[in-house]
Amino acid sequence: MSLKRRLLPAALLVSLSTPLVALGTLPAQAAGERATDDRITAYAAEATLTQDGKLQVKETVDLAAGGTTFSRTLATRVRADAERDRTYDVGDVSATVNGQPAQGFENESTDDGLRLAVNVSGQSKIVYSYTVDNVVAESTEGREVSWPIVQGFGTSVPKAEVTVNVPFATWVTCFAGRVGSSMPCTSSQLAESAALEIEQNGVPAGGRLTFLTGLSDRATVPPNAEFTTRWSLGRAFTVDSSTLGLAAVVFGLGLLGAAALWFFRGRDAGKIGGGGPERPVLDGTDGPQFAAPDGIRPGQVGTVVDETADVVDITATLLDLAVRNYLTIVELPRQSQFGKLDWELRRLNQGGPELLPYEKAMLDAVFADGDAVVVSTLGPSLRPRLNLVREQLYADVVTQGWFASRPDAVRNRWTTAGLVLLGAGVVLTLVLAVVSKYALVGFAVMLAGLVLALVGQVAPARTARGAAVLGRVAGLQRYLLDETSADLPQSHRLEFASRCLPYAAVLGLTEKWALEIAATDDDDDPDAGIGWYSGPDNWHLSDIGESLSNFVTSFGGSLTTARRLF
Repeated sequence: MSLKRRLLPAALLVSLSTPLVALGTLPAQAAGERATDDRITAYAAEATLTQDGKLQVKETVDLAAGGTTFSRTLATRVRADAERDRTYDVGDVSATVNGQPAQGFENESTDDGLRLAVNVSGQSKIVYSYTVDNVVAESTEGREVSWPIVQGFGTSVPKAEVTVNVPFATWVTCFAGRVGSSMPCTSSQLAESAALEIEQNGVPAGGRLTFLTGLSDRATVPPNAEFTTRWSLGRAFTVDSSTLGLAAVVFGLGLLGAAALWFFRGRDAGKIGGGGPERPVLDGTDGPQFAAPDGIRPGQVGTVVDETADVVDITATLLDLAVRNYLTIVELPRQSQFGKLDWELRRLNQGGPELLPYEKAMLDAVFADGDAVVVSTLGPSLRPRLNLVREQLYADVVTQGWFASRPDAVRNRWTTAGLVLLGAGVVLTLVLAVVSKYALVGFAVMLAGLVLALVGQVAPARTARGAAVLGRVAGLQRYLLDETSADLPQSHRLEFASRCLPYAAVLGLTEKWALEIAATDDDDDPDAGIGWYSGPDNWHLSDIGESLSNFVTSFGGSLTTARRLF
């Protein structure tokens, strides 16, 4: 049988050159070794492929040692393609020096591979023996065997002679040089005995010589090559039909779950009424009197409407308590022509059982430091005390039967569940990003958690009674928006407009009903006040529109810079 040598086509050469060198990102002196004063004078290797797909290797290195320790590193991970690395398993490692077991022999796994170190001095003959697994791979041309047999030396090899016994080998090629090189070896051929005979004149320090041979169909050696996917951010968040499809399914299920929870647990138990304006007027023997729908209070209105006890509800409650004669608001004289307005709040009575718990808590919070307080100095001390007002207001809307559970507690449960799902999505994204290309699926879980937390903000469900009250509140809002007190007797207009004002404040109509109060001033004389609100010298009731608008803004601003207090 004649000797023959096979060179691969150029396209295949490019694809195979990267798997045959260890981690192309390593420097030219791969294997992590520095050039030393050691000098290799001769190198020979013999390898045999066993029936179970392992390569038994024996290397003989003639060395002129310049130091006391000679080390090299066998790469166990090489680049296969743009996304994968090929891994080898090196075992049964031993070494002799001048025919004797190597002194101080070290066999240590590192990030680059397997580091071998022996103690040497002067002229030495080192024989390495080891077994390599995972050397047989399946390719488009059949099974192939490959291994970078000459590698990991920190000094150059002047000439390498390699013999590889591979039963049923059909062709052979070889590459030598620095990392990434696709330069063919000096000589590589397939002998009549199916042994590969390879020669290379010069392997640079840190370089390697890699052989590749094909197997015929008669070979019974099974493929055992192992590959690991190389991590990259782009791959972790791969966008293709499978990742997008699965992410869309997961996100869709999350949306359906959130929608189902809201449909069964977060909707109002009844429909909101859509009738006409709710006229808050009760005709009696003493003339028309203000009468809120179902006796609802301004603070309750705000909480029923937006399911939150916030600054507007607190401010409206304070105005309502003033109108009902529990305190009075005194506008203080300006310190200068352009000075800021300020007010003093004066408590008129302590209040009794006629007050709702949150109203009593409000009075006690405002006047905790005395029966007279100035608004501009009230904020820092009042803010922490309002927690009890909030607690009482939330408890009140449950006591009234408008909510089955406290709205804030419901929101907290939904928000917590959403944040837990969001956190699980973050963990899942990190895990999937490390082990697969499906990190988008974890991102979809994160979005589903965010949606659940957002849906939870509108999840507090009103009872049927609460929905009916909300409908009447909507009717009251239409009345306050569209109607005036002009149809009432002149003697009742001031009191009626004053009673409407706190409800107008919580519904965003403060200015209109403050002007309704101002319109009752029918002369040019200064006014002493209207019982619950008074101004400085030469103050006119016609000024109350601007005064009340400023008061609502200042009092709310003293509590928080945002509309939501809690």
